Amino acid sequence: MGSFTTSSILLLFLFSSAVTSFPLSTNSRWIVDDKGRRVKLACVNWASHMEPVLAEGLSKQPMDTIAKRIVSMGFNCVRFTWPLYLITNDTLASLTVRQSFQRLNLLESIAGIEANNPSIIDVPLIKAFQTVVSSLGENKVMVILDNHISKPGWCCSNLDDNGFFGDKYFDPDLWITGLTQMATLFNNVTNVVGMSLRNEPIGPKQNVNDWYKYMPKAAEAVHKANPIVLVILYGLSPGLSEAKPHKVIYHPLTGLCIRRKSLAHPLRLGPCTDSYPWSYTPHKTLLVQGTQFCLQTDASGTSVKLGIFCTGSNSKWEMISDSKMHLSAKLRDGKSICLDVVSDNTIIANRCKCISKDKTCDPWSQWFKLVDSTRSSTGVQRSLSQPLPGKGLAPNHLID
Repeated sequence: MGSFTTSSILLLFLFSSAVTSFPLSTNSRWIVDDKGRRVKLACVNWASHMEPVLAEGLSKQPMDTIAKRIVSMGFNCVRFTWPLYLITNDTLASLTVRQSFQRLNLLESIAGIEANNPSIIDVPLIKAFQTVVSSLGENKVMVILDNHISKPGWCCSNLDDNGFFGDKYFDPDLWITGLTQMATLFNNVTNVVGMSLRNEPIGPKQNVNDWYKYMPKAAEAVHKANPIVLVILYGLSPGLSEAKPHKVIYHPLTGLCIRRKSLAHPLRLGPCTDSYPWSYTPHKTLLVQGTQFCLQTDASGTSVKLGIFCTGSNSKWEMISDSKMHLSAKLRDGKSICLDVVSDNTIIANRCKCISKDKTCDPWSQWFKLVDSTRSSTGVQRSLSQPLPGKGLAPNHLID
């Protein structure tokens, strides 16, 4: 069990839980509490990385009112953004809220803060930041501290000099120092459950080598300074991937994707890192990218397969039901079937279940999602190769 997790989600983490026992950690792909129960984080974004370096909205409503409104809307978590200079630039951090707004000539906002949150108007910015976190904690709202940017301001642009290691405002050593300081500052603050190392690494300087050089260092530094927080990392922009953009067929219940070891094996769930890359055509056909093979079915209760005659209704797949997570096709007799999974993770076609609003029905085995990906995979080349007697494997000629 560890305390590292990854994410590319920007403004909303789609996750919730009733009573949570801290600290949180990870168990495989799940976030769990201190008792080992799965925790689902439903996080809303609250920006505090703009030029004033104060949580937005505090000139309009008391922070306690905002926190209670967050809870009333069904969220249990806030992704609370902050600029690196808040913790690394002593001059900025020591400015009072009043002074910060005065330097920007935001006099009307000063009056609003005095009316709605008078207790913070003359405290340093870093103390005001802590006060907001405390208010969220008093309302049982978990917090993920998100280092959004270095120099306070709007985010994000490829040319804002904040995007990637080596940019004018993104010194990697200073960044790791700042993350360490922030992790230390909130050590043992129970409702701070995670730290997001950096929002959306972007810009012309981004590259795989520097990402792998600095991201693990930062993760280790945060974990050393505050061992109880989850450490959340963002990946690179899709354009840097070695693979073309494609789809993977993802099964949310297991966290696995559709793949196959070889032509002799049926399609099964397996690691998404070894998944087929699929293309979803305008004709609703799911093609293995770079081949003429499509996903198709012949009968209910049997394994789905790959074929090369892809014009029939048994090769046309649609997302149906209110959830849009049932992947359905029609057999030649016109009956609808859905993808399903059996106990050994084999993919079969079955009668669609839980299409109506039956709350007692469990649809999870039939829930699939077409997810965009640019991750490289060797799954196609290996599993669509044909065994030749005495000669090992030779590529199928349908593969580009």
